[in-house]
Amino acid sequence: MTAPSVRQISVPTTLSGGEFSAIAGVTDERTKVKELLRHPRIVPSAVILDPAISVHTPEWLWLSTGIRAVDHCVEGVCSNEAHPYGDAQALKGLALLSRGLPGVKANPLDLTARLDCQIGTWLSMGPLASGVPMGASHGIGYVLGAEFGIPHGYTSCVMLPAVMRWNSSVNADRQAAISIAMSQGGTDAGDVLDTLIGGLGLPRSLSAVKIGRDNFQRIAEKAMSTPWVPRNPRRIDGPEQVREILELAA
Repeated sequence: MTAPSVRQISVPTTLSGGEFSAIAGVTDERTKVKELLRHPRIVPSAVILDPAISVHTPEWLWLSTGIRAVDHCVEGVCSNEAHPYGDAQALKGLALLSRGLPGVKANPLDLTARLDCQIGTWLSMGPLASGVPMGASHGIGYVLGAEFGIPHGYTSCVMLPAVMRWNSSVNADRQAAISIAMSQGGTDAGDVLDTLIGGLGLPRSLSAVKIGRDNFQRIAEKAMSTPWVPRNPRRIDGPEQVREILELAA
C-alpha cells in the first residue's frame, strides 16, 4: 500500500490493539471479504494510553474488544510458530487482561483495572507484530465479521474457546501455559476462557449472535481462504474440519 504521508498519534478507547501493529484490516463491502493491508508506517508515532478517557466507551465494546486482545495473546502463544519474545509479552498481557476485564465489569470507574487492560492489549500484540501468525479463531472471525456483520470482539468471544478445544490434541502444553497465566493452572484452557467470557456477560456461542447451522458450510468454505486458517496449529485441510469447530461453537 502507499505509505501514509502524515504520521499519527493514537489515543485508543477500545482494546483491539491495532494501533500497535503495521497491519490494517479492511472489509471490502462489494465482496464481503476482509483484506489485510501492511506498511511499516501504519504504526502511529506514539500511542497514549489514558484509562480516564475509556470510561466513555460502551461496556460491551470495551469488554468484547478486550477478549479480542485475549485472542491475540492466546493464538500467539499457541501457534506452531511461537517464539520466546512473543510468548513473554503475550503471557504477561494475558495475566493483565484476565484480571483487568473482570475488574472493569465489577467497577466501571476502576482506572487501575482499565490501565491493566490497556497495557495488556499493548503486550498482546507482541506475537503478531513480530511475525507470529494467528489461528482459526481469527480466520473464522474474519468471515463472521465481513459476511454477517458480527462485531470484531464478539467473533473472538464465540470462537476462541471452541478453537482451543479443537486444537487441544496438538498443543496441550501450550494451552496449559494459557491457564497458568490466567491463574487457573490445571484447568482446561477452553473452559477457563469460556468462564471469563461468560462472567463478562458476553456472547458465548454462534447461536447467541444469531448464526445458525444453515450458514456453517458457507462460513467454512470462506474461512479456508483467510490468511490464518491455513496456519492454525492443528492442521486444517478443508471446510469439513472448520465445520467441526463451528459445531463446537454452535
